[in-house]
Parts: sequence; C-alpha cells; structure tokens
Amino acid sequence: MKLLKLLFVCSIFTSCAQTSQNTTTSTDTMKYIKSIPKEKQITYAIHINAKTPYEIYIDDIPLPGFGRYYESGMNATLELNPYLLKNGMHKLKVRYLPLETAKDSLLYPGDVYHNKDAKWNIFFVSYIKNKNASLGYEGEIDYENSSLEIIPPPKPVPFWEQEFDLEIKELPYTLTGWSKSEDLSKIDKDILKKEVFSFYNELREIMNNGDSKEYFNMNFSSDKELVIATYDDDIEWYTSDERKNEIINDCKNNMLPIDQKDYNLRIYGYGKIIAIERRKRFKNNSLIAKKQHENSVRYFAYSFKLHKPVGSDTFEIIRK
Repeated sequence: MKLLKLLFVCSIFTSCAQTSQNTTTSTDTMKYIKSIPKEKQITYAIHINAKTPYEIYIDDIPLPGFGRYYESGMNATLELNPYLLKNGMHKLKVRYLPLETAKDSLLYPGDVYHNKDAKWNIFFVSYIKNKNASLGYEGEIDYENSSLEIIPPPKPVPFWEQEFDLEIKELPYTLTGWSKSEDLSKIDKDILKKEVFSFYNELREIMNNGDSKEYFNMNFSSDKELVIATYDDDIEWYTSDERKNEIINDCKNNMLPIDQKDYNLRIYGYGKIIAIERRKRFKNNSLIAKKQHENSVRYFAYSFKLHKPVGSDTFEIIRK
C-alpha cells in the first residue's frame, strides 16, 4: 500500500449524477499538479532519531503512526504536507514518553539527552521527491543545519513535551481543509458525541456492506486535497481495482461493531477536527475489520478524522 495514497475518490466509483462533476474535479486537480514545476514541488518533513517512545503533532493534529504511538528507537521520516494547508508559521509538538523498560513509568533526563552523541534528534527538512532516485528524493539534505534543539526534562516526569515553531514558506498550494470549519469545542458535549458516533456508525455500515462507491464519495474532498499536497499524479493507481477491492475484500461483513465504552472522543486542530479513538487494543484507531484468513485471523485498522464546515449540518472526513 502506498504510504500517502489514502483512498482518493475517482469518477468511476461515483453515481451518474456525480460522475461528471467528480471527473471534472479530478481532471482539474491533475492539470493543476502537472502545472507546478518540479523544482517547486516542495515536501516538508520531520526526520526523527528516537531514544524513547513518542507522539508527534503538527498544528495540534497527531501525525499518523502505528496507532499514533511510536516505540523507542523507531526512527522515522514523517511528511508534513498532508497537514499543511498553506505557508506561514506552524507549530510542531513532540511528546517524549517513558521507555518501555521503565519500572517506575517515568521519563528521565538522560533518556532524552545524555550527551551530544547520545540524544534524541529531530530534523526539520524539505526536499523534492524523486521516485527514481536511490533515496527517493533529489540532491542531499542538509542535516547539520536542520536540527531542532532538544531540551530534556529537568527531572523524572511521566512525559515531557516540547514545541517548535516551523516556518513554512515554499508550498505552491493553498488548501481549505478545516480552516473554515466549526469550532467543535463550543458545541454541547452530549450533542457532539451523539452526532460524531452516529457518523462513524454510518461509515462503519458502508464499509461493512462493501459499498465502495459511497465510501469513496465520502472521502472525495479530503483525498483530493491529499493528492494536491503530495503532488501525486499517478491517477491510474487511484482508478485501479486494488482500491475498490480493499473495501470489498477486507471490510465487507468484517467490520467490528462500535462500542462507545471502548473509545475516546478526541478534538484536534485547535477545535476544528474530531475523531473517535480506541482506548486499548488497536489504540487510537477508529474502525477495525476482522477477517478470517485460512487458519488465522487478520485485522485491518482504519483511522478517520472529521470536521464540520461552517454552515453544514453534517460531519465530513477531512483526513485519515
């Protein structure tokens, strides 16, 4: 599965009434991407050399990981573009967590920073992707001048957070995303909870029915933005049977029910984004498919983040 190809909606899966509109939108999107010179297709990313488990957020949105939680020693390069709507100042937050071996469940200063050669490292980098290059990008990354300053906790703590201001100034696009969405933190909590769980149950039912057409329709706006943010012009992949069969083969009649006691309701994006996240098994994921595969059982975890555009009476999927 391609990392950043998150189920883009294509016209072949839409109804007759929507086919013309979505085809036009898809075509216009591809034309727009191809109009951006290669040298301006900048990708921003964070490269991490981790000494402890961690979570990482950009503009109060958790970056996707293995259920959002990364283990100690799990070095990663995390692309930021899918969560960057425009140029300007953006805030990165890193939450350093105690080592898995910590008997007292505390994070120690030396876990984060022992000396200059034995410490956490975070690099804020930009590059131009090139699938034909050996490393997947053009040129070299200047790690020496892209390191963010790591400050360890002054004493043992349950966890430690650090924030960094990142200046983004070379994106060739501007996305609407959740910028014009309601502030969900101002909605009555009981009403909000009822509406959100209702949406996820509807989504679960669609996936359980193997209704790929409706599923892709629900993801259209979000995935169109992701295509722009990642400069992805591989349109044939989006229209392949692989995407349709994933829902039919993995999800149809396999979706686990949603039991509210198993979930937390989380608001992100400074009040603009919301998600339900499992508390224990498959932690931080939204929906789970359980599929019998020969003599074993396979699980498929799905995460969805929602927003409610101002003036809309329903939620929409905005990111995975």
